[in-house]
Amino acid sequence: MAFFGSLLAAVTITYYWAIDRLGVGPGVTLQFIGPVFVLAWMRVVQRRRVGGAAWVAAAIAVSGIALVTQAWDLKELDLLGILAGLGAAVSLAAYLLVGEHLGRSMTALAMTAYGFAFSSVILLLAVPFRIPDVGGVVWGQIVWIALAGTAIPFLLEIAAVKRADPGRVGVVATSEPVIATATAWIALGQALSLVQIVGAALVIAGVATVQAMTHSVAPEVPPSVV
Repeated sequence: MAFFGSLLAAVTITYYWAIDRLGVGPGVTLQFIGPVFVLAWMRVVQRRRVGGAAWVAAAIAVSGIALVTQAWDLKELDLLGILAGLGAAVSLAAYLLVGEHLGRSMTALAMTAYGFAFSSVILLLAVPFRIPDVGGVVWGQIVWIALAGTAIPFLLEIAAVKRADPGRVGVVATSEPVIATATAWIALGQALSLVQIVGAALVIAGVATVQAMTHSVAPEVPPSVV
């Protein structure tokens, strides 16, 4: 559970680093290479069946990332932002895999509660605690991010992992980059170039194709209430 909590802390902080340095669209898109890592782990380590053509689809997804981040433009390449995004992808993949393991003996609600408890301790040790001098509106936004943007999504994700394999759950979750990119474009004015839009589409198509070509095995656990 401590390791599970550390993964939750890692995926949270690297995710925010990535979107801070790259923007919402590229940052979220980078994070969702995670399902490709999940499928690679399932095939290489767990020996689950993964179609050979899946690796072609994975290459398509990685190519899409290169387009989104404009990796060829070294003058604008934010290495720290890209590393943070990749760190979010790795920690998200590990979070799903460990969540599948813990889900065999714990409910999703218990896993989420203990995971956030350990994650909070880790973050409090890493970041000095202080009460920010902000107004009620900002506090409301903080609560919204904590609940609607973090706690509830992770709870639902773990509940999903208890009913399907982590690769399939990760792929379903890749709808987030599309929604986040569109929202950032409309609400925050973070418009992407045509090349970056094509790259984001390739990432989503590539990861979805990986899942379509994969014959994975769902965890053998009975469904339980969240």
